[in-house]
Amino acid sequence: MTPETVRRLKINKRYEGMLCRWCGQLLLVGDDGAICGACEGVHHASCWDKQNGCNGNPMCVNRPLQQLQNVAPVEQKPPTQLNPGDSICPTCGDVVTGYCFRCQNAAEIDYTGPKQTAPEAKDALKFALIGLICFGFVFGPLAIIRGTQAKKTIAMNPRLEGEGLATAAQIIGGIEVLFYVGGILRTIIELGSGPN
Repeated sequence: MTPETVRRLKINKRYEGMLCRWCGQLLLVGDDGAICGACEGVHHASCWDKQNGCNGNPMCVNRPLQQLQNVAPVEQKPPTQLNPGDSICPTCGDVVTGYCFRCQNAAEIDYTGPKQTAPEAKDALKFALIGLICFGFVFGPLAIIRGTQAKKTIAMNPRLEGEGLATAAQIIGGIEVLFYVGGILRTIIELGSGPN
């Protein structure tokens, strides 16, 4: 059972004539008193309340917390002005441009600035469209590879966009490859069946 912080009572014969630990005045019978529950220091109740605790033993747990004097004010930094494209890493607080190399963190950074289409995504779509016209067996795989590279680049840099273009290039490139493979299989089957 923990002791009470303070025992409040009317001063009786036991405490009469003792000095208040705060003001140094005599305690008289009938005064409102406060007896520390930890060190048994005797105080006027008003002194205890005014000083927020005991002034008995210097090591008493009921002593009021010491107030710091002449504390220098904390210097407030002005808010950081972000340039377009910059953001603050939520882990370390550094100003970063899309990717925090210290924290290896990209997914949590909310980038709200202007975006540009990834050059790889544009190239992938060009290869896919050229493959529809001619040499699909060459440009189809190139479109798939370049589209995959574009998606990786976009995932690493929040200032880039164009994932839709990269996906379209991959799909078109896949169709071109399927047509090429289908043409080869059809030719093999026709040659295999030959004239009977």
